[in-house]
Amino acid sequence: MFSKLANIPRPGVSRSFLKNLAKNSSLKPFNVPVAKYSTTSVKSATSDNHNGSQESKSSTFGYASVGTVFLAVGTYIGTKLNFDPDSPDRSTTPVDALTSPQYANDDEFKKGLAEIVAIVGAENTNLDKTVLDAHSDTFYSTHHPPKPHLNHPSAVIYPAGTEQVSAILKVAHKYRIPVVANSGLTSLEGQNMHTRGPNSISLSFAHLNQILEFHPEDLDVVVQAGVGWQDLDEFLKGREDGKHLLFGPDPGMGATIAGMVSTSASGTNAFKYGTMKENVVNLTVVLADGTIVKTKQRPRKSSAGYDTTRLFIGAEGTLGIITEVTVKLHVKPVHELVSIATFPTIKDAAATAQEIISRSGLQPNAIEILDDTMMSFVNESADAAGKKFIEKPTLFFKLGGPTKSSIDEQIKVIKKIASSNSLIKFENSHNEEENAILWSARRQGLWSTFQYGSKILEDKNDVQIWTTDIAIPISNLSQVIAETNDDLNNSGYYKRFSVMGHIGDGNCHFLILYNSKDYRKTQKVIDRMVERALKYEGTSTGEHGVGVGKRRYLNLELGKSTVDLMRQIKLSLDPRRILNPDKIFIIDPNDDLDQLLEAGHIAEVNKHDCCH
Repeated sequence: MFSKLANIPRPGVSRSFLKNLAKNSSLKPFNVPVAKYSTTSVKSATSDNHNGSQESKSSTFGYASVGTVFLAVGTYIGTKLNFDPDSPDRSTTPVDALTSPQYANDDEFKKGLAEIVAIVGAENTNLDKTVLDAHSDTFYSTHHPPKPHLNHPSAVIYPAGTEQVSAILKVAHKYRIPVVANSGLTSLEGQNMHTRGPNSISLSFAHLNQILEFHPEDLDVVVQAGVGWQDLDEFLKGREDGKHLLFGPDPGMGATIAGMVSTSASGTNAFKYGTMKENVVNLTVVLADGTIVKTKQRPRKSSAGYDTTRLFIGAEGTLGIITEVTVKLHVKPVHELVSIATFPTIKDAAATAQEIISRSGLQPNAIEILDDTMMSFVNESADAAGKKFIEKPTLFFKLGGPTKSSIDEQIKVIKKIASSNSLIKFENSHNEEENAILWSARRQGLWSTFQYGSKILEDKNDVQIWTTDIAIPISNLSQVIAETNDDLNNSGYYKRFSVMGHIGDGNCHFLILYNSKDYRKTQKVIDRMVERALKYEGTSTGEHGVGVGKRRYLNLELGKSTVDLMRQIKLSLDPRRILNPDKIFIIDPNDDLDQLLEAGHIAEVNKHDCCH
């Protein structure tokens, strides 16, 4: 197809070419002279447009020749070019159009690994089994390798910078060695899982932990991939020119900047400061063949071509490996306090949040929701700091402003709205210490649930938590939570699940306690939850990414053609399919990973054995 398109006339074509094209396309050219048309003559005519005779001559033959070209070319394309939807030249790639990827055999892998070790040095290569296992799985994830003895890398490689990553990927590309990049190892949907056998490598960014440039006057900072968001906050607090600044996104503890970019993470601050999509200025990315790309320059605003920065946000290392990130910073509020409001039902709490968001004109720094079960888990927690909360659905607010009186005004508005929705109790902090105590209830959610599970599950040595999230338009959030709660209670999970979420942007988390033997049963509940979210115009994943855990829902949510488009982009940038294989969508027509996970093979893996 493209060879035929190459013959379409461009500026500078001859009179004979145009006549032949018109003749072959069954069109007759206009009965006017066809002059030679070059970029030079156009430029000359434009620059000399004060010359009336020149302008007249140009327009006489210019319009006619352009009209001939467009009509002829249109007919030629319509009659001569074949746009067969089954052609390899199509714009999208269905999975059944692929053949299975071919990866390195044992000999090829040994050769490739030797070349990679020569690049980074033996001291930056780890072959220890414990380390290999730790880099093929994460404690936090529900989804673990279906065959732990097979699905781990044969080496963990620690590059020193972008140039070394480029050199490593050139070798991996040559030998078709699968590469999974990681840093914080905190993913929740199996993004770190190695699915292509032991002839693969894990690329650890533990050594890429430097803050490279700090521009306080521009409110941005350039960091290497392995810098943690908490490390960045500590860096800012320790500088006179940075202590008034903050980095907005605040996901789970231990998450690193590149990992947050790769999953499009966010956290409790997303309502005010946005997700990673809104906080990345540019990226340095190494493509599958070792090509180094910087996606844009450093201004906040640019319309220079495609937004390649966004292309890699949420791509989970499947399109390229991020080595450096420029992120936005924000000015801290001068004053900030925490308020909590308790309600009899989730519906009352959600109605309050919805009115604050959509009608009040306020923009709190954060709005979080915890259900009654989660509040009871927090009270049971060893980390409760002596504070006992009412065990009812509760909203948590971070309120900021230039003065204390400006925060007092916000509190008045919030209390008035909450009172109209059956408010039980409203409580404020008065200093930073009280801020930390009140907000810690929100931060303790995961660990509080885990501790409670160790008390009430049948097998206390096999406490599993299915941590999953969805996002829904805020107007539908309370309905989805209520229906999902009913489903869980009716399915035997009464007092074995909790709900918390970033209600400010409709992002809701369900934490479900179960033993491994109940994996399939729990998966079915999650399936129904996702279907419910989609029915109410939501998404299967608000901030945890897709990985292997949510890819089963992508066709249902986005449509087959959209997923096929993603697959086409993947193949364009990574034709050998070596970068984090099998994540987000299927890249192999013979893929059976979903079936292995669904069949419960994963339940044979105990998190305590494989994920320390």
